[in-house]
Amino acid sequence: MVGPSLAKLESSHVNNAMDALAYEWAPRIRFDAKEPFLPLAVGHTVIQEPQKSPSSKFQLDPGNGTLIEYAIWWDWDIEHLYELEHVWVYLDADGQLAKVEASAHGKLRLLADDDITQPLEDGRVTVFSEPGKHAIALRPEWLLKNKNSTTEKCIISAGSGGIHTTNPFGAEAFGQPTALSHRLAKLYMKRRAFTPSFDFSKVVDLRDTVLTTWETLEKWIPERIQACIAELHETVPHLEAICLDSGDTMVDESTEIKDENEVVLEADLIPGAADMVRDLAANGYRLALVADGPRGTFVNVLGHYQLWDYFEAYAISGDVGIAKPAALMFETALNALHIAPSDYNRVVMVGNNLERDIKGANALGLISIWISWSKRRSHTPANESEVPDYEIKTPSDLIGLLERIELSLAENKA
Repeated sequence: MVGPSLAKLESSHVNNAMDALAYEWAPRIRFDAKEPFLPLAVGHTVIQEPQKSPSSKFQLDPGNGTLIEYAIWWDWDIEHLYELEHVWVYLDADGQLAKVEASAHGKLRLLADDDITQPLEDGRVTVFSEPGKHAIALRPEWLLKNKNSTTEKCIISAGSGGIHTTNPFGAEAFGQPTALSHRLAKLYMKRRAFTPSFDFSKVVDLRDTVLTTWETLEKWIPERIQACIAELHETVPHLEAICLDSGDTMVDESTEIKDENEVVLEADLIPGAADMVRDLAANGYRLALVADGPRGTFVNVLGHYQLWDYFEAYAISGDVGIAKPAALMFETALNALHIAPSDYNRVVMVGNNLERDIKGANALGLISIWISWSKRRSHTPANESEVPDYEIKTPSDLIGLLERIELSLAENKA
């Protein structure tokens, strides 16, 4: 992911003596051979008297010499959007390397030990980056101590943080990202989950990144974040909408109490159904109700459980004038969501009835998911047109399945 705003930093490499000093001492970083995320830009500050770091929480003291702070920007940590780590290079009064410090998960680490006093390789400051997470270390042995934890984060926890909004850049940088934006960020990172090799043979010389002043980088970061979020919506394949049936998909039909006009007055939900709807909404899925029956039934039951308003569109046979599997039922919902037929293959229909829900969805090229919780309807497809793409047994199974479906979608190329 590149984003349109990187070019604004391209021309700001070396402009004065301070920039030249920062360029001269810019470190090299050794990365895992499988590392998917490399640093993109670096903001430097040359410090000659004690002060708070301009780009971190730490107090810095250059002593009698000079300190060069390198704030290193990644678009991505394996768990969330945006990463900022630091290396501090201390020079003595003669301009020689005195010590090196670096950041690691919000902590400051002195990069020296009993065996190696300075992290030098061929005369250049060279450090190591934790796979996926980018904490800076003096040598790989430090990172191998946490091998199991790091590996788990790179595989199991990939994408868990979504868009990292707890940051020093504030709401301006993120523009209050939507639930969909968070989901797309998670999908982007989950697609890049990897098993670290702990072979640190991939080398990035920070001289070869966009090396600029911290003041310039700081102003650029909010625009960069917003560009990344916008690009997610263009490039990350995702489901356009989830259509849900009601009876024996969310509502237990065996508990329905009806009036003389066959309108359901009250009924119980299937266990897990309410959480399913709320979780779908919390993850940014657009929801449509596609159900057979009079409108009053669904207003009464779903309204009672505060689920009605989670739906963005409603295709109810009592309103449409025809029941599933008629194409018009599904098209009514998708038209209301402004989803074109070319995108029907990224719409999911979830229902309990093979003859109505699954057959109707299949005919239009929707992704069909059959929920087999109830025994009230046939569990045997009458023919190939009723064979679902996927099956779940309970509402709680849906979220996990949708993620697997989204991860299987072909990736767009920006």
